[in-house]
Amino acid sequence: MGHTNKMIRVFVNLITNAIDAMPEKGTLEISDCQTIDTVELTFADTGIGIPEATLRKLFSPLVTTKAQGMGFGLAICKRIIEAHGGTIKVKTAVNNGTTFTIALPVKPTQ
Repeated sequence: MGHTNKMIRVFVNLITNAIDAMPEKGTLEISDCQTIDTVELTFADTGIGIPEATLRKLFSPLVTTKAQGMGFGLAICKRIIEAHGGTIKVKTAVNNGTTFTIALPVKPTQ
């Protein structure tokens, strides 16, 4: 799987999780910001949020809140992002939404 396909997998996972977190209705805002050294991508939803007990182990394999989930999605996302020299952070509040922020290094053009 190429670099682009791996990052698409990350984005699809975050978008799918956000949609699942808003079963009635809600808003998902995706934004980006670039500095000299990094590009930040933010995925902010108005969903149900993540409970503290789940948040502590969120990026670990086999952690899921979905009835049909296997619990590999965010663990794989974190591994892909870190393999590209980046980081992923989460801010959440129960019943008040979740924001995932990905920071990736910008490679200088040759």
